Amino acid sequence: MRSTRVAQSAVIAAVVAATGVPLAASPAYAAPMTVPYLCSRDVNGSPVILHYQRGYDVTAPASVEPGEKFTVTFDNEPINPLTNFNTEVWDVAVSFELPANARYVGHTLTGGSNLGNSRQSVEVRGNRITLHATGPFKAGEDHDLPNLNVELVAPERGELVTAPAGTSAEDPGFRWTAQNPDTHEVFDLPCYPEKPAELSKTVVG
Repeated sequence: MRSTRVAQSAVIAAVVAATGVPLAASPAYAAPMTVPYLCSRDVNGSPVILHYQRGYDVTAPASVEPGEKFTVTFDNEPINPLTNFNTEVWDVAVSFELPANARYVGHTLTGGSNLGNSRQSVEVRGNRITLHATGPFKAGEDHDLPNLNVELVAPERGELVTAPAGTSAEDPGFRWTAQNPDTHEVFDLPCYPEKPAELSKTVVG
């Protein structure tokens, strides 16, 4: 996923060096980051808070003109459930907050690997967009969900910020259902960002 982008950049650089032809700049906000989550887990009838991390590589234009159509791409770190706690996971959902002042046009899903028979879908509610994957995904293996490419239209002015969604266990921004390898218990794991985070920012004008 990321190594492919590095390889593409290397090829472009080689072409420029060989031909001396300058390429048009395409400013973009692309900042891979890790978001810490808090996850709620019921253990022997008592709620326990677990710490979890998700990596994201989100790409968006650094700036756009008023009324311009642009794309934000959410590239999720592969899912790899720990074998100590899971045999497999399913009903995975990861949510993002879109800019409140931008108009949603549509979305596409591209890429992905080792998804088996999982079906992927996208749900949009207000400014929140959620990528769903039915699974199941076997523990101990990388399962790379497709990139979520969201098309938006810029307003007249302002900063267009995307962020990981979720505010509590009742309002998760990342979740899955899993099976305990020892007890075979099936449990839900709802997670939400430990603190606010900015995934991308695009300035209008």
